Amino acid sequence: MTAITMTLSSPDVALKDGKGSLTASVTNGSPEAERVVLGAFPGQVTNPPSKTYTTIPNPLRTIAAGATEQYVVNFDTAGASAGSYPVKLIAYSADDAPEDYADQAHVVTLTVPATDKPKPPGRFPWLWVIIGGVVLLAAIGLILFFMFKDANVPDVTTKPQAEAVQILTDAGFAAATTEIESTSPEGTVVNQTPAGGEKVGRGSTVNLEIAVPVRATVPDVVGQRIENARTAFQTAQIQLDFTQGSTCQAQPVFSIQRCVVVGVVPDAGSKVSINALVLVRTELRSSIILDPVNICVSNPQLCTNRLNQ
Repeated sequence: MTAITMTLSSPDVALKDGKGSLTASVTNGSPEAERVVLGAFPGQVTNPPSKTYTTIPNPLRTIAAGATEQYVVNFDTAGASAGSYPVKLIAYSADDAPEDYADQAHVVTLTVPATDKPKPPGRFPWLWVIIGGVVLLAAIGLILFFMFKDANVPDVTTKPQAEAVQILTDAGFAAATTEIESTSPEGTVVNQTPAGGEKVGRGSTVNLEIAVPVRATVPDVVGQRIENARTAFQTAQIQLDFTQGSTCQAQPVFSIQRCVVVGVVPDAGSKVSINALVLVRTELRSSIILDPVNICVSNPQLCTNRLNQ
C-alpha cells in the first residue's frame, strides 16, 4: 500500500439549498508518482446502497512523488428525503482496491432537514395582508436600492472555488467560473473580473478563473527512432513506459537495426498530466537501404572499423 494521505478544508459541509462543497488535499508520500483516485462511497451499508449525492471532477489523477493535489468535492442533496447521509471520502491508489484504504476514510455527514407541516387554514387575515403589503413594498424598495447601489468587489484570488463563490454571494454578487491551466493549487481562483476593490453595481456577475493542473500533449513519435522519441517526450515533460510490448529501449550497438517506436498509449495529441507515464511500444527494424551517413551517426564504431580495415 502506498503512502497516500488526505486532509479536508473543513470537517463539516454547510449545505445551502441542498448544495455545498469542500476541498480535499491529497498527498502522495511515496517516492514514485502514483495514479490516485478520490472516491465517494456510502457511509452506511444498506441494501440497495444509498446515494452519496457527491460529484468529484477529475477523480483520477497522477500525483508526483511528494506532491499534493487539491480536489473540489461537490454535494447536492436535491430530491433526498429528510435525514442524515454519511459519505466516505477515500483517496486510494488506482492499482489497489478502495477497501484497502478504508482506515484512512474521512466521513462527511450531509443533513437534510424535515419540511414543516402546513398549518390548517384559518380566517383570512386582511389586516396582516395590508401590513405585509406595506412591508413588502418597503423591502422591495430597499432591495432595489442595494442591488443597484455600487459596492466594492471582494478580492477572492487564491481562495478555493467554493469559498470564493460564497464570499461573492454574501456580498451581493453573482459568480461565473471557467477553468484555466495553471501552476496554482487546483481549485483556487487565479484571476477575477472585475478585479477585487473595483466598484460595480450589486448583483453584477464576477467571472472567476479556476486553476486546473497544467496538461502536456503526447507528441507524435510513431515511426521515429527511440533517441528522437526520448527527446520529444523530454521536451513535452512526459515520461516513457516500456513495460508492455517493447523489444528495445535504445539503439543496439554494432547493429544496422534501428529501435523504432511503433505505438503510444494514449494516442498522440492526447492531454496528460505533467510527468505522467505514457506507454511506448518499440521494436527492432532492419534498414533495407543502408544509409552510410545515418549509420555513422548512430554507430560510429562501424565506420571506424571500416576505415581501419
